[in-house]
Amino acid sequence: MLWKQRRRHFGIFIEQLLVAVVLMLATVSVAEMVEKYATPGLLDADNTISIAAMYAKDVSEEEKAKVQEILEVIAAKLRKLPCVEAIAATENLMPYGDNDEQYYRMSDSIHVDDRHFLAVRKYSDEFGAAVLKPKMEEGAWLENRALPDGSAPVVITRQLADKAGWTTAIGKKLTVKGRTCTVVGVAAGLKQMTFSPSPVAVVLPRYAENREFQFYVVRIKAGMQQEFIDAFSGEFQRLIPDERINPRMFTSQDMKAVGVFSSIFGVVLQSIPTAFLFLFAFIGTFGLSWMTSRRRLKEFALRIALGSAKGQLMYIVIGESLLVTAIAVVPALLLSFFIYEYTAVHVIGVGVTILTMLLFSAISAWYPAWKVSRVNPAEALQYE
Repeated sequence: MLWKQRRRHFGIFIEQLLVAVVLMLATVSVAEMVEKYATPGLLDADNTISIAAMYAKDVSEEEKAKVQEILEVIAAKLRKLPCVEAIAATENLMPYGDNDEQYYRMSDSIHVDDRHFLAVRKYSDEFGAAVLKPKMEEGAWLENRALPDGSAPVVITRQLADKAGWTTAIGKKLTVKGRTCTVVGVAAGLKQMTFSPSPVAVVLPRYAENREFQFYVVRIKAGMQQEFIDAFSGEFQRLIPDERINPRMFTSQDMKAVGVFSSIFGVVLQSIPTAFLFLFAFIGTFGLSWMTSRRRLKEFALRIALGSAKGQLMYIVIGESLLVTAIAVVPALLLSFFIYEYTAVHVIGVGVTILTMLLFSAISAWYPAWKVSRVNPAEALQYE
């Protein structure tokens, strides 16, 4: 019966095929973002402020080095304030600060036995854990001094431990930029953005390369941000009166808002057209189902006259709609095998798409089916 009416259902088929493909792409994208959000590794940057110096173009490198020394003095003094919980000197560790391209700019090859891995280098002093509160799976955070054997203590991510094939990473040796390092801790991850994967990464102590840290991250007690801002600004202006050098401060909330917005914006760009397409497809499917049902009033009237129950008629109309949708979903399902790896997330995303399409089809056909089941045979046959 459906095959004989294929011309009537062809428009619904094409419409639902297009909706199924677009909906599948959007649903899987959302599922992938949820998976990334759920993975561990995002550091706790709430109630934190990053502080640094902002230089004019004519400030020399020697002057910048002196400013860094003064910032160290300021940080030591600010640690004693009642509003401050901890202050850490870090580089490439603070989340939300950079986009992914900038975040990976400090990738480097590390040596583990006879193997080489590309890992993101990060730096921190001993206060990094107190400020950003990483989730440690093994060991503890590093200290800013060499170990008894002369090697540098490092914290690695679980991703690096898995890549190296270590079931227990504490005490393992690796080489970073020619320096022998010993693993003292394993973090669950060190994500840059809420929806970014945690990279293969290693955290080195501050002294490892005698790096000049330009940023300090401060954990402040809730509700006491302004008190800290006033204290930092006052100390900075007192010890660095040069008008070419100004204090720079930005809160984690500001950086998080920008980072999360950029991630979600891409999904929104997909979701809005998908929502409109879904709405128009619903209206179109409903309209086509209604028109088809009206054209078949004589058929349904004869069925009722011959003893068909109202539920049987509804079953016919909704069943035909579901069958057309199921056929339309098949090409989208075949396409998914070519564009997805079919992890658990992909299976869930495609499954949700199929269930949504079937529910969409049933709802759009329900009202025409209900109206058909209420038809008066005498009036319908007279109308025809």
